[in-house]
Amino acid sequence: MNDHPPEPAPWRRNQGPRIWIYLYLGVATGNALIGLLLTVVGFGGSSLGRNVIYSECIGLTICSLIHLVFAFTDRGNWLRPLLSLAAAALGGLIGQVLGNLITHSNTHLLSGPFLKTEFIGLFFGGIGTIGFFIRERTWDLEAELKAREVLQLEAEKRGVEAQLKMLQAQIEPHFLFNTLANLAGLIESNPKLARHLLEALNRYLRASLLRTRAEGGTLGDELDLLEAYLEVFKIRLGPRLDYTISAAPPLRALPFPPMLLQPLVENAIRHGIEPQVAGGRVRITATRDGGALELTVRDTGCGLGETPGSGLGLDNVRARMAALFGDSGTLEIAQPADGGVQASLRLPA
Repeated sequence: MNDHPPEPAPWRRNQGPRIWIYLYLGVATGNALIGLLLTVVGFGGSSLGRNVIYSECIGLTICSLIHLVFAFTDRGNWLRPLLSLAAAALGGLIGQVLGNLITHSNTHLLSGPFLKTEFIGLFFGGIGTIGFFIRERTWDLEAELKAREVLQLEAEKRGVEAQLKMLQAQIEPHFLFNTLANLAGLIESNPKLARHLLEALNRYLRASLLRTRAEGGTLGDELDLLEAYLEVFKIRLGPRLDYTISAAPPLRALPFPPMLLQPLVENAIRHGIEPQVAGGRVRITATRDGGALELTVRDTGCGLGETPGSGLGLDNVRARMAALFGDSGTLEIAQPADGGVQASLRLPA
């Protein structure tokens, strides 16, 4: 069900004089064409000027009165069509009186020409009234469509947030259980290193909690989280892991969605560095190319598996990129010639 009611029609909103100017210019143009048509068919003594003056007086008066009817009655009110018809009839009468004053004519009420002009005014006024109803319905449909788009965007946002929570739930248990197992083993054998590991884990958990609860955040926040994450693995893996993070201060200040890089770094560790006896190196770089931010996670590990570029974590990253940036955001997974894996994110900046 649509929780957002349709917006009021433009004549009920404070949109300034522009919409009135456009409307009356259109009506005035239509009136002039009607005056020309009447002259062509020989109405009113074939006087173009006189026909245009009467047409403008009648048409603009009818338009103004119908506007008042629409402004002070609600959609669906059964009185609105009747009042609009009465406005067209009254507008034709007032318009003819104004035409008489401008042209210094002495056409009497209820005379033949007067009744013919009134009938023509009612005919075109009725067409204009139908146009008003159609246009108002169009505005209602546009407002409803806009409200549906807002609801869809809100639903997509909730979906992205759910994906983020699911992604965090996938990463943290595996990471925490292994880290705690390492910590338990180090408490007796190397208390100093165990304390270092506990401090690094605390920094990571604190940064992770703040990052996932934040509405926005910057690239610097994400890189700080990844540095704490990699520091934990550096303690666990020792000389088997080396890492660098390179991003200029202006880039670190750019807005950046949370948990968009971490799945790529986790893949580099779990599938690249950990399985390799000699370990390897992880390099994270951020650069700017025109209006795009390019982020690269490069490892020197085992390389791609049997299904390169796939996996639940990568699928979630792609889904979040599509929801956040549409076609402007891309994720590419490649295996460089010298081994390892390179994951590249490109998104608008």
